[in-house]
Amino acid sequence: MLRNGYVVWEGASLIDSSPIVLILTGFVNPTSNRKTGRQIQSWILSQNYVPTYAAKHGLDNSICGDCPLKLSKTGSCYVNLLTPNNIYRSYLTGNYPQFSDKELALLQHYRYPIRLGSYGDPIAVPLEVWEPLILASGKHTGYTHRHKNCDRAWQKYLMASVETETDAKQAQKQGWRTFKIIAPDAPLSGNEILCRHTEDDRIDCSKCLLCDGSSSKPNIADKVHGLNWKVSNFLKYLEST
Repeated sequence: MLRNGYVVWEGASLIDSSPIVLILTGFVNPTSNRKTGRQIQSWILSQNYVPTYAAKHGLDNSICGDCPLKLSKTGSCYVNLLTPNNIYRSYLTGNYPQFSDKELALLQHYRYPIRLGSYGDPIAVPLEVWEPLILASGKHTGYTHRHKNCDRAWQKYLMASVETETDAKQAQKQGWRTFKIIAPDAPLSGNEILCRHTEDDRIDCSKCLLCDGSSSKPNIADKVHGLNWKVSNFLKYLEST
């Protein structure tokens, strides 16, 4: 019987060698996230800590690295940690079977797009774990804050996640396409387009798929969103940079 979620990989984080796990969900019950749409979600979690505890105490380096948006830094990460918490608890109780060739064939048949890193930075997990999933699906989106110090092979799969024009230009010079979060009233740079969902909420990520790292597509910017206190924290962070 098809399950909603599967454990794809368990191993040492490529960020700090701590034990982490990669879980895919959405095979039976699609996400309720209207922006991402019908994508298979991927969760990169610490094996040792409940996500909210890790985030509050700065114990999420193994999955988030030095991302400036972390709760222990600026507190402006858009991810609602209730979902990762629930997935982590299901993982601990053994509710997720091991991902197998059967599920890989299912991905290949239905061509469900995959969201690389619904929570956590994809680069924490080896590329050789991701590539069979990406190739089977044929469609994906993904972002990394670790574009300054990772293998350039990731450029064909991920966007460089940035918050400032300086970081965007630096990443672009290194060959990355960028995804930049901007203030609600900030103008776009000359080589950016606005997130298509922000322009028209009938277009979700599963239909757009511009954020797939492909170098032939434009850079993307999106207006900061999320809970009011997170938006406020992000704007304060921008002012300090």
